[in-house]
Amino acid sequence: MRSKNTVIIFLLFWMVFRVDNLADSADETTTLPESYLISDVPYHEQITGLSCGPAALEILYDFWGEDIDQKAIADVARSSSIGTYTWDMTRAGYFSHLSAAQGRFFPRNAPKAGYPERPLGYASFDYSSDAPWWSILKGLIVQDIPVVLLMKFSPDDDTAHYRVIVGYDEDLGVVYFVDPWGRDFDRVTNLDGTITWSMADFEDAWNYTGYGTSRPYWGAVMVPWTVAIHTTGETTAGSVLGVTAEITYPCPQPFDCAAHSASNASVEIILPTGMYVLGGSPKIDIGCFQAGDTVTVTWDVMLNADGFGASITVKATGVIAGAVPEIDKKGKNSRKVDKDKDKDKDKDRKNHNFYSAYAYTDEIGVETSIGL
Repeated sequence: MRSKNTVIIFLLFWMVFRVDNLADSADETTTLPESYLISDVPYHEQITGLSCGPAALEILYDFWGEDIDQKAIADVARSSSIGTYTWDMTRAGYFSHLSAAQGRFFPRNAPKAGYPERPLGYASFDYSSDAPWWSILKGLIVQDIPVVLLMKFSPDDDTAHYRVIVGYDEDLGVVYFVDPWGRDFDRVTNLDGTITWSMADFEDAWNYTGYGTSRPYWGAVMVPWTVAIHTTGETTAGSVLGVTAEITYPCPQPFDCAAHSASNASVEIILPTGMYVLGGSPKIDIGCFQAGDTVTVTWDVMLNADGFGASITVKATGVIAGAVPEIDKKGKNSRKVDKDKDKDKDKDRKNHNFYSAYAYTDEIGVETSIGL
């Protein structure tokens, strides 16, 4: 009898636990809109049959800011005759004036000191899972964050392909992509250039493992740091203007914020002629800046002349470091092999069939101005 009561209590507890969990899941789902589409995501067609990765990254770059040359991106991402690895996709988001491209898919276009169009890198994250993370993916979309996904080309074609997901409609059971391939004759191309997929086909095709990821359902984002600048006081000559800058290093779910801290972070105010910082330095060191955190800094600015119509700039930066492994341009990343295969690999290296492993250090951040 005692044992039976214990079982009943356990079952009741389990039922309550399950109901609570389902309610939490339902709440998580119902807080998101039934449909959402990120507006104004630009389209860029891949320039070769192997350039879906660089083209997807170009879409993200152009969405957030400067449009970067796809050939330059391909060299930064070490694209080759077999495509682009996932770790290089993520690394490309960090690329800055502190680095030179290590790839030579387009040798004449390889950047030597960051992209000419953008000297600072973005925050860059990737994630994969043994199960689809659809609710979290929708959460990114409704924050207007396009996500690059590694997928099968189609449910019945295991060829790897990168696409950018930009929207969904639960009622219609569809998702929307900006697809750099641009020639999908089996699916609807909408007036805004997006491609419509059924959710069933999407979940099937997203279940792909390869190109450096050991788990399926891989996705990556690039997001800019943000700076909100506020001023208090008058802009007339002889006045002291208070300037506050709130800097955010975004790190949305599901990404590992702890693994992406920026070192040597600083915030600098850049003033026009006739203004200077009172009682301090224009540049404020903030040390380690953790992904997901926000920091606020202030300055008192003396105006020797009328500041109306002038602009104030705030530049926030930090240093990120990482490494990518050696890759075989013919399709296999490095791993332990027998001596005969080692000899073959040495021969391949002499024939330039490998990209070497390398470590990188880059400066990421943002520069924003406001008018007075």
